[in-house]
Amino acid sequence: MKVDQEIHNLILNRDEAGLKLLYSNYTNSLYGIAVRVLNNHAFAEDAIQKSFLKIWNNIDQYDSSKSTLFTWMAKIVKNSAIDIRRLKSFQAEEKSESIDPLVHDVERSYIDTDNIDTNRMIKELDDKYAFVLEHLYLKGYSQSELAKEFDIPIGTVKTRVKKGIEILRNKFKKENKFIFSFYSLTLIIIFVIL
Repeated sequence: MKVDQEIHNLILNRDEAGLKLLYSNYTNSLYGIAVRVLNNHAFAEDAIQKSFLKIWNNIDQYDSSKSTLFTWMAKIVKNSAIDIRRLKSFQAEEKSESIDPLVHDVERSYIDTDNIDTNRMIKELDDKYAFVLEHLYLKGYSQSELAKEFDIPIGTVKTRVKKGIEILRNKFKKENKFIFSFYSLTLIIIFVIL
């Protein structure tokens, strides 16, 4: 993509116009990823700031032959969000929440990953697949953390992930939404390989 190449070249040359271009083209999608992992807008904003700094400082590590720029940045955002999720200050904040944040989230201040309704798609799955996918991809658990915390054999976790993604893939095909499914599957695959 031409914009990706332009962003890469500008940031590589330490031109702040690259950050502006990055912000205008990808902030909503990247912010959506951080919110899904953290379920907290303030911490998600922090994750985005840290991620943009990492992108700026590590742009020379991006390899276009291995992934798209968005995939590379999404991995950075997800990892930053998971790092924040593991902080004691985040855990204390999360425990102090008494009401589901979605109740308070009447007006969202972000576009939910370009209108992809991942939550709805996952909730339509059988509970055993939905539970695993939700915790891995929307709440930031690793497969081993999920297995340990919920006493599910690691092999079962891996099987359910594979089967859940297969069901989603077939669902996308049936709905005949090529662009929607391609972008959604790209996001899911990003999280699978991270």
